[in-house]
Amino acid sequence: MVRRILSYVFIVFGLAALVLSTSRNAMEYISIKRDTTAWWGAYPCLNGDLVSLSYLDAVKRFNPPPNHVPLKKAEHSTSDNIVLYLHGDSYTYHLSDSIFTGTSAFHYIDRNHGLKFTLDTSKRNVLVIEVSERYLRPYFSTLRMLDEVGDTTKSTPAQASIYGMPLSNHYASILPSFEVNDLFNKYINQNLQCNLFNYNFIIPIFEYKAALNYYVFNRASGNVVISKDKNFLFLKETVSLTDAGSSYIPLNENDIQLLVNNFNVIYKHYRDQGFKEVYLSMIPNSASVVQPEGYNNLIPRIQSDTTLKMKIIDAHTLFKTEPTLYYQPGDTHWNSIGRQKWIDLVNEYLKQQQL
Repeated sequence: MVRRILSYVFIVFGLAALVLSTSRNAMEYISIKRDTTAWWGAYPCLNGDLVSLSYLDAVKRFNPPPNHVPLKKAEHSTSDNIVLYLHGDSYTYHLSDSIFTGTSAFHYIDRNHGLKFTLDTSKRNVLVIEVSERYLRPYFSTLRMLDEVGDTTKSTPAQASIYGMPLSNHYASILPSFEVNDLFNKYINQNLQCNLFNYNFIIPIFEYKAALNYYVFNRASGNVVISKDKNFLFLKETVSLTDAGSSYIPLNENDIQLLVNNFNVIYKHYRDQGFKEVYLSMIPNSASVVQPEGYNNLIPRIQSDTTLKMKIIDAHTLFKTEPTLYYQPGDTHWNSIGRQKWIDLVNEYLKQQQL
């Protein structure tokens, strides 16, 4: 009898965990409530996202002292007439108009949420598309941006279903519509791990196991890989030979041409909507520049394509010169030096728009 009751309890608990872990709204609510140092709080990412994913907080080479260099303020005047729209990802979160030259207004477009805008036709509207390399093919192999970012005064057809590859499910969800493939969505596993095991009181166990794996077997845990020179951590999907976001997955000319064609459609679309210029800036995976042997040259191949119409803000050429100076060893992102260098690049192009 007791065994049957326990079986029912575990079944109900398992179903509840699955439903919560496959609901975007529920996970957003849980994430907010568990952002605490209490024993039931979620493990805080204090030392870089890759360090946190692998629980290698104790390894100092991946946790150098933080280098929080304040962003330089750009010069501004009453004659500033650029309205800057920045379509980006986690590399460019939290940037503001004060650091960009000649801007009278600034609008950040989170790639996960999009933006409906109305252009100020009395100003020079400029669109900068920033995309990290691992999101480049998954996102721009479609034209979903045309659906997600648009002028409210203009009618835009559903373009993503017409061009490129079909949209993929970017969130762990088996509700309201269900497909068998949703059960294997990698985000469900991440959410389940968060809800079942990611609690502050359990973390020391994971850190001990991670340190053992690192010092004894010379490997990282979870979705993290150690670089060949042992000085960097890489997200596993950026070094896989099968993941679309990888620096090493083989590419053919059709792969490149699809992206170039889509960028040309995007360029024409937003120029027609009233933007004076549209720029593309692709931020290389740290693996692409720290460990370039075997790199598929995705970014250089796009940038050198003679049919590409969109203007390039070339971060790849800059960052490959001194990648260890610009990237955090235990994080997927650049450090504050790399971020400032990219902002300086953007400002050079914005100065041209002021002329």
